[in-house]
Amino acid sequence: MTSDPTRPWTVLGTGAFARSLLRALAHRPGRLTTVHVVGRTPERARGVAALAAGHAALAGTRVAFVPHSAGLSPAERLRPLLRAQRPALLVVCASPQSPAEARTRDSDWARLLRRAGFGATLPLQAALVRESVLACADASPGTQVVNACFPDLVNPALHGADLPVLCGLGNVATLATGVRARLGVRDDSRLALLAHHAHLSAPEDPRDEATGWLDGTPLTGLRDVLGEVRAMPRDFLNELGAHSAVPALHALTDPSASYAGHLPAPHGLPGGYPVRIDGAALTLRLPPGLSPADAVAFHREREHLDGIGLGEDGLLRFTPGTHAVLRAHGADLPEAFAPADLPDLSRHLLHLRERLRRTSTSAPSEKETP
Repeated sequence: MTSDPTRPWTVLGTGAFARSLLRALAHRPGRLTTVHVVGRTPERARGVAALAAGHAALAGTRVAFVPHSAGLSPAERLRPLLRAQRPALLVVCASPQSPAEARTRDSDWARLLRRAGFGATLPLQAALVRESVLACADASPGTQVVNACFPDLVNPALHGADLPVLCGLGNVATLATGVRARLGVRDDSRLALLAHHAHLSAPEDPRDEATGWLDGTPLTGLRDVLGEVRAMPRDFLNELGAHSAVPALHALTDPSASYAGHLPAPHGLPGGYPVRIDGAALTLRLPPGLSPADAVAFHREREHLDGIGLGEDGLLRFTPGTHAVLRAHGADLPEAFAPADLPDLSRHLLHLRERLRRTSTSAPSEKETP
């Protein structure tokens, strides 16, 4: 991709993370001039674009937010939109399954999610990301895809199917921002944190905890600091993750910008890492003595916390406990499967969800859908 900081970006999604990201872009636009906002309905897209434009007016910036409707089949609408827009980045902030549902609804489906772990939704989290990569390859080959939906494992899974995603957003960056705030560290380059999506919650076994370094020295008491961060409401953490993404996204598209911080799944690696971006090139920023292989192994050993992992053989595997919960609720899913199987598994889970949601006893929450 030829880097051009004035080329537009496209944001797919109008949920909480997307709205926070757009507000942050309005206040810190860099050299970005236009952001295309793709929502499920015209009304939703217009409303979210108008909100972001209002923030740009308040901030005195000139970035424009242009709404587009994806309809009920975003995959079909993406190609003509991308062909017309030719964005530098397509940022996917939407999936068929909201991560908030397990916390905010009471149904057999929500209970399945609470018991099985977030990894049970991997096929659903990967659905629009997969379609986005395919759409870019076909309609706008110079567009890079960035994924905010369970990137720690979705990105590696898609890389295994030769569908590359540049990096993810949130998760490790969210936690690193919270840790820096509590330690009084203003310079993100001083901190190096290895943390998986699962580390947004505390692991039962302290040996499974995230790990970090400050100025190259191992951080002591990190579990206590992370406990203070995790005590924040999840929507607050969501906002931190979205705002922390903006300088990284600018650095990925502007060769004159640089970034030293954290991102999940850079170049399809599992989990989240300290990274550096110089000249729009994304590389790891590991502490002295830690090799890339060691960092990847750290995450491989902790993928089970989400209930699913990606083996060296390229197969995705539910943990026995997660697989047992899925089967107990009527899911006819294999324990191990290839990344190429994700579309079929996604369709199966959508049918299962439709049936299990019928027992819902509380009002539905807003979904993280486009």
